[in-house]
Amino acid sequence: MTTHTPHQIIVREFRDIRRDYDFDPSIFNDEDERIRRVKQVIMTEIDPVDRVLFLMYTDCGSLRKLGAHFGVSHTTLAKEIRRIKQEIIDKL
Repeated sequence: MTTHTPHQIIVREFRDIRRDYDFDPSIFNDEDERIRRVKQVIMTEIDPVDRVLFLMYTDCGSLRKLGAHFGVSHTTLAKEIRRIKQEIIDKL
């Protein structure tokens, strides 16, 4: 029976975790029909103002930062983003 040092145990656990979370480029592969359809809806089937707001939100990742940028409350933006998401889902 092999005895492992605490360092070896931690290194092994880290490697296991890293392997579990390895980047899989096929996750967002443009050849995936679902991804292509979502992009199509966003780019062609929703209002241009909604599109800009949604894309800025996805780029910024923070309703508070985006709200500060536009000078509106984050709760107002949250309602709008929910509405836009639902519109995208409905068009899929």
